[in-house]
Amino acid sequence: MLCSRSTKTASHWLAIFAAAIVIAGPAIAQTTGDAEITGLVKDPSGLAIPGATASLTNEDTGVTRTFKSDADGRYRFAAVLPGRYSLKVEATGFVTATISEIGLNIGAHVDHDVSLTVGAVQESITISGEIPPIDVTKTDVSGVVTNQQIDTLPINTRQFINLALLEPGTAQDSSRTFYNSVQMGGASHYWSNGFSVDGVTNTWAEMGEPRQNLPMGAIQEFKVNTIQYKADQGLSAGGVVNIVTKSGTNQFHGEAFEYARDQIFNRDDRFTQAANQNVGLTKAPFRRDQFGGDAGGPIVRNKVHFYTAFERTQTATAYTIFIPGAASQFYSTFQGVHDRPIHDQMFNARVDYQLSNSQHLFARYSQEWNFITWNGCGGTSMINCYDGQIPRHALVAGHTWTPTTNVVNEVRFQYAFSSYLLGPSGVPVFTQLGTYPAARLNALQTAVVFPSFSWGDNYADNGVEKRWQGKDDISVAMGSHTLKLGIDVSRVPFADDAPNGYAGQYTFAHDHYFNPSDPASLAALAASGDATVFLATRPPIYTKDPTTELGFYIQDDWKVRRNFTLSLGVRYDREFGALNEFLNPSSLAGRPYNAIVPIPGMGDPSKRSSNKNFGPRFGFAWDVRGNSKDVVRGGYGIYYQNLQTLQNFPELRNFAQCSVLINKPAYPDPFGGQDWGTFCQIAAPNPTILDPNYRNPYTQQFNLGYSREVTHDFSIHFDGAYSHSLRDYRTVDLNYPVNGVRPYPQFARISDHSAIGAAKYKALYIRADKRFARRYQFMVSYSLSSNQDNNPEAQVTVPSNYGLDWGPANADRRHNLIASASVQLPWRFTLGAIWTVRSALPFSAIIATTDADAIRAYVPGTSRNQGNRDLSLSAVNAYRGTLGLAPLASSNIDSSRLNTFDVKLSRTFALKSEKRRVELGLQVFDLFGTENLGVPSGQMTAGGNTTAANSPNFGRILGVLNNCYQQAELSARFVF
Repeated sequence: MLCSRSTKTASHWLAIFAAAIVIAGPAIAQTTGDAEITGLVKDPSGLAIPGATASLTNEDTGVTRTFKSDADGRYRFAAVLPGRYSLKVEATGFVTATISEIGLNIGAHVDHDVSLTVGAVQESITISGEIPPIDVTKTDVSGVVTNQQIDTLPINTRQFINLALLEPGTAQDSSRTFYNSVQMGGASHYWSNGFSVDGVTNTWAEMGEPRQNLPMGAIQEFKVNTIQYKADQGLSAGGVVNIVTKSGTNQFHGEAFEYARDQIFNRDDRFTQAANQNVGLTKAPFRRDQFGGDAGGPIVRNKVHFYTAFERTQTATAYTIFIPGAASQFYSTFQGVHDRPIHDQMFNARVDYQLSNSQHLFARYSQEWNFITWNGCGGTSMINCYDGQIPRHALVAGHTWTPTTNVVNEVRFQYAFSSYLLGPSGVPVFTQLGTYPAARLNALQTAVVFPSFSWGDNYADNGVEKRWQGKDDISVAMGSHTLKLGIDVSRVPFADDAPNGYAGQYTFAHDHYFNPSDPASLAALAASGDATVFLATRPPIYTKDPTTELGFYIQDDWKVRRNFTLSLGVRYDREFGALNEFLNPSSLAGRPYNAIVPIPGMGDPSKRSSNKNFGPRFGFAWDVRGNSKDVVRGGYGIYYQNLQTLQNFPELRNFAQCSVLINKPAYPDPFGGQDWGTFCQIAAPNPTILDPNYRNPYTQQFNLGYSREVTHDFSIHFDGAYSHSLRDYRTVDLNYPVNGVRPYPQFARISDHSAIGAAKYKALYIRADKRFARRYQFMVSYSLSSNQDNNPEAQVTVPSNYGLDWGPANADRRHNLIASASVQLPWRFTLGAIWTVRSALPFSAIIATTDADAIRAYVPGTSRNQGNRDLSLSAVNAYRGTLGLAPLASSNIDSSRLNTFDVKLSRTFALKSEKRRVELGLQVFDLFGTENLGVPSGQMTAGGNTTAANSPNFGRILGVLNNCYQQAELSARFVF
């Protein structure tokens, strides 16, 4: 019943989408990856010349589009792919004018008037088409990362999206380990931002991160919208990254490359060095090879072109287990350096076909395949590590029709497949969803968490997400208005079969000798009576949750005056199925594990709806003196967040699974001699529900800024940004025993995804941008920010006082400075560098014991994330005194500040001609060997709880930031 109703809804909206394309007919649109160039054709006296012939030619592909200026003398080319162009304007009785070397970036709007002189058409004049460094119509806070920056700046791992960090207001502190992502503006969580490639979605619906990476050689350029994006994009409460892939040219060209790293070029951090000494190594094993190539060219000159790119990364690396202090004696079995191979392979192919003067067609296929091992292991933790395969691919097609200078219609279709197949490390990954043979379940280990160490592979999760997407963006240019509207429909089938938690997890109050292969160790642990909590979930369940995403928008870019632009828009987003609204609560009654219906607080799922998601957008841009040198801009908008489908699965699984939380359990038998099934039949259930008021979270964004052109290739930008995020969920136990007794005694915990998550972000961005000219470019970005929230998508820490959770966000860094530059030196050398400085992240001080829901409260007198901010160490020491522990000094608190300097030096050698050359390069990351620590561990599953005030390592950081230690890399490229 669930699937049939959802499918009917999807078919309904897909039918509307098809009808919209038919009705649209000729229309004008500009998608997120396109540029636009407009202007007036004038005679020497300044009068308009109607009927002039304007031809825009891509200087690399030879593709030419030709239109005549309208009655007002205006020409317009919309939906223009980024690249180098020349513009030729002809009119009877006037000398032909050609403007060359017009560089159009992604999303740019360029006004370029053309003044013709009297003379014969056969005469011509050519002038430079240099574009001003400031877009005087831009109302948002955004920047473009160009192909020149991608090619010349050092990029650790060759993942291009890392260069988004060049823009102010960006970070990667919330990114998860196997997703290469970026957070923008106030959306500091990994699920809060949007990503598109060639105008279609590249975001996982299940958790909100980039769905797949692309070879660096396939990227033309990309745009980073930090604050305030227009209504043609949605389902992102933060910023968006819009990527355009390369198309071929009339010149057959490409490259082959190898980037190599080896342990001999690494400088191990002090934690790894200590672990090396324990096992008699001088260096941690490491070898990485990144190789591949890309090539493109004409199939039919000036008409059909192709471009392909392939890249593979093979890494033989290691993870380090190192437990400092007296506790190391208990866990010597695990300490050392352990092998961890990782592979990644990417492929991209694109074909562009200029069907006629007015029609363009493209098709793209992208593929990525990951293999990871021992993910999550390191430092003091070997708990829930996993191996995994992550295959992904996408097929995209688009058609652009431009019948007149004011008419364009763009349609996009996408089919995408993405999957994660994750299981315990060291055993073959199970790839078949929904089946649970003994070999799969027996590979899971009962996990144990001690104060200084954690162990046990109790994690496995397989999921498949598909996306069928159709988009049509339409608009009409009428005088000073450019009215755009569009529809975006996605059908997203998603299924997950997570058996994680099957083997259970124990938490112990003290450190103990532990070796799972030593019976004496296990017997001593059983006799200790020291276990505080046992958690487990059985049986594993295969769950489907197909959803449909629908978006409508209308946008008016209104040129009120020649120097004043208003951007007015509104977008409507709705998701079907993402709120479990098709779930019938009465259907839960027949499920096997102590089903009790109704569940308090659940309400009627059929009344849940996201049908009020209207997001107005307003912006202005004022060219103060009308000379494109001083621009004031600002805006306001409401932006809705994608509902993460994976987060809603627990409600669908109520009573079909048994989730247990046992305080003071016996080890190794938490059920007191009963089997699992019998215990679950009599144990009070722990259901999870979506709150009746839960809807799409949303953010209100404000910006006000000023840009100044200093020279023709250098500009400075100042932007104030503010965002207020509301209605994200937090987990609240509706059955918490505030007075020692649960209000609903037939239930244990009732986890309610309550719509009380909130965040406030305010920042000042400063950017100085010197674009590439005269052999060099640079950019300096600084942000001063305050990012506070109440820990969205986490459980309330103190049920009697929600306010204690309000504080600095986990990813809050007050000061952020990043400077980048590249220069072409004499003798064919090129030098590029990036310097990054960021202030410390915060952390919380928590107590040693857990409450009825296995949550640790904050140290009395403190609140969330005061560490590295205004933490009262006297409060921490007062609490330690109640435990008979010695006080700690301020020197015990480590800082997670970041300071890295990366450099890239290369030299080219011509082979007979400039068209064929070899480039040899050297990159050094963290050139000066600055130690950049991670963050104090505070999660129960992370081991070495250095945010626990009873820990001897409180405030210590026992590992460096991922990929943030001194490494060198050699490279060779053959370019043709």
